[in-house]
Amino acid sequence: MTSGNNFLSQFHNTIPRLYITAETDTMAEFDQVTLKHWRSEGFDITYLPYADGGEGYVEEILGIAGTLALGEFYGIVAYGDAAAVCLETFRTIQAGKLCVLVAYYPSSIPDPFREFPVNTRVLVHLAGEEVGVTRTQELLGIQGKRKTVRKSIPEGVGISGFIKKLAYPSYAYEGVEPGFAEWDLEEFDKVASRIAWTRSLDAVRKGFRAEVDIEKVWDEHVELEFVTRDPDKTMETMVARPYVNHVPTLTGGVGKKDLRRFYADYFIPSNPPSLKMRLISRTIGTDRVVDEMILSFKHTQEMPWMLPGVPPTNKSVEVALVSVVRVRGGKLEHEHIYWDQATVLVQLGLLDPKLIPDAFKDKVKMLPVAGAESARKVADEDSEPSNDLIPDWNEEEEEEG
Repeated sequence: MTSGNNFLSQFHNTIPRLYITAETDTMAEFDQVTLKHWRSEGFDITYLPYADGGEGYVEEILGIAGTLALGEFYGIVAYGDAAAVCLETFRTIQAGKLCVLVAYYPSSIPDPFREFPVNTRVLVHLAGEEVGVTRTQELLGIQGKRKTVRKSIPEGVGISGFIKKLAYPSYAYEGVEPGFAEWDLEEFDKVASRIAWTRSLDAVRKGFRAEVDIEKVWDEHVELEFVTRDPDKTMETMVARPYVNHVPTLTGGVGKKDLRRFYADYFIPSNPPSLKMRLISRTIGTDRVVDEMILSFKHTQEMPWMLPGVPPTNKSVEVALVSVVRVRGGKLEHEHIYWDQATVLVQLGLLDPKLIPDAFKDKVKMLPVAGAESARKVADEDSEPSNDLIPDWNEEEEEEG
């Protein structure tokens, strides 16, 4: 058993107990990155090997409750065959102290039309093309034998992968195989694993009724970047291997060495005194903060992070900017920063929407690029008209008038 840090100590008198169970024989053989991530979020981790399964394994997972103190709860994160057994076991048994069960790519799932006990939060991650579906036949109220049949995994709704056809919260991950969430396996998929992690963390925190203030973490980081302007203290707010990506220019860095150099030499000192940020909206998720902002400045000095290789133009810029930051264990893991580079270049005189390449001059009258008005419309939807760049929009409006 290993203890987590004190990230959740402000919400719990005891560190929440989380049991990880899979087919590997020992904790040392299981994916160490996943274990590290759960510990960093403040959970006390115990590993339960699935071994050969069977009655002994079922007795072990059912016996967890008996080891807990009065009023103490626990959660389970299970993988593969272990996930299948945990789902089947706790669907029919009222395990009062089990507050959350997360199942990664179970080899089979219980009756898709029957819900779990209300006191246990359940989340299922499915992968591959098929999954076993186990049902227990009943005749005149008497339970018969269990039967498992292979079924195609239903398609999820929209792009989220949420499966409406199951009575318990489940997500399908297209294009990946079982094992996609374990960093030490060939089947590991970075994108799918991150999405699944956020959903799992959300389920576990809600199961334990834990609330974490990740907004404060982000605000402190921004204060150190733009007000204190201290690269070393800025780096202290980040994980051991952070990364920053300014998407339009690919500037930033991966790892503390490169990122510290970027902050110290290319980002913090390059922001002009006139630079201001105005928050338009903020969305706070389980482990992410998404800010929609208006960035404004006068281009009085070189800005390698936004305009690499461009000397000062002394022109003013307003641009809408979106930042997506991820927090792990109370520290920033990454930042993705998006803006429309074309609208910046137009305002600096580096891009003229009227200059059309010869091959398109007889087809295109003006490049579909807006300037500062694009930022103004983000702040106030009524400040600028919509669809002015659509060639016949105003013509049709005049005809209707």
